[in-house]
Amino acid sequence: MSEQFEMYDDPFKMLILLATLISEKQGVELKYENVSSYENDVFSIQHQKFVYKKDGTEITWFEFLGRDISSSHDLSRSEYNKMFVDCMASLYSL
Repeated sequence: MSEQFEMYDDPFKMLILLATLISEKQGVELKYENVSSYENDVFSIQHQKFVYKKDGTEITWFEFLGRDISSSHDLSRSEYNKMFVDCMASLYSL
């Protein structure tokens, strides 16, 4: 099993924002216990896993989005921010 790194504050909030934007785009309410699935060329998200396709970063959580959250890569806060901004831009083809 690969090593898991704990994530803190800002990256988690950006993941919530990304999930919120996906829900709005799909016209559904964000459910922390059952995150809507979405996939494009940049990333995918499903109930308990987010994958950033450009570098293979995987972020997982237990039962509810935000609970026992962990990442497959130990990225800096700015690297997480850049990754999530890229994902958000890809939602709107920016």
